Amino acid sequence: MAERAAPRVTILGLGRMGTAIAHAFLDAGYRTTVWNRTAAKAGVLTAEGAVHADDVTAAVEAGPLLIVPLLDPGAVRQALEPAAPCLAGRTVVGLANGTPQQARDLAAWA
Repeated sequence: MAERAAPRVTILGLGRMGTAIAHAFLDAGYRTTVWNRTAAKAGVLTAEGAVHADDVTAAVEAGPLLIVPLLDPGAVRQALEPAAPCLAGRTVVGLANGTPQQARDLAAWA
């Protein structure tokens, strides 16, 4: 019987929330790719099996599901802008603070 491939997820932003989310996905058996502006924050996660992406575009391309726990919609857009051409067909879950209109604007942009 063929073995099923592990589901893939990418976490963009490794503050306290992003790190906790990445740990949860790793614990659940997901192939977890991580990226942060400060690459050193990925160290503990890569030691636990996460894949560190060198840049945001590589992180986005790593899987169909992106979890983006950044401060606000502006930070999300700034982080994703270099990878904008790669967003088509991916699910982006933004966990930023903001208004419903800001969320709609970000969704329209993505």
